[in-house]
Amino acid sequence: MGKAIVKLNIATYAFEEYVVEVPCEKDDVEEIIIARAWKILKEQEGGSLPYGHRKAEILKRTD
Repeated sequence: MGKAIVKLNIATYAFEEYVVEVPCEKDDVEEIIIARAWKILKEQEGGSLPYGHRKAEILKRTD
């Protein structure tokens, strides 16, 4: 099992930026990895995230 490093941005008044490490398989599509990243971030932040436009980018993948 590999890992992916995902950068998540939430455009609030303060422009929140997070970096999350996500476990993934070699053949996982980007949408699945990004969805897992948002889920992990939500758990880390106590169950809720601020409102705002959301953007995600996979920075690096390892197999």
